[in-house]
Amino acid sequence: MGKIREIDGDREQFWQMAIETWHASGLSVRQFCKQEGLPEPAFYVWRRKFSGGNSERNDQDKPKPSAFIEVAMPCSNSVAIELLMTSGNTLRIPSGVDTATLSTILTVARSAGLC
Repeated sequence: MGKIREIDGDREQFWQMAIETWHASGLSVRQFCKQEGLPEPAFYVWRRKFSGGNSERNDQDKPKPSAFIEVAMPCSNSVAIELLMTSGNTLRIPSGVDTATLSTILTVARSAGLC
């Protein structure tokens, strides 16, 4: 990775690019600054500025927290059949169950008055 250089005196753009490069690098701030020849204190000042840590920013500009959270769902679903019993219980039968087992399950549930 080559040294990052300030171009055309545009400090803000330079530091934005430096911080984005650092974020993608996976390095610690200290390692990154040493590798790129950047002053570590200045790095922290600019990072705080871009993250909204400066007092000049209006609270109205800050993003509002979302009422939703991201949930990862499994890609494969091993449940092939789901039966809601009259008792309110749910019977989940996995995919790949053989017909004899399925027949036995349904016979027992029916004789017990569950379906």
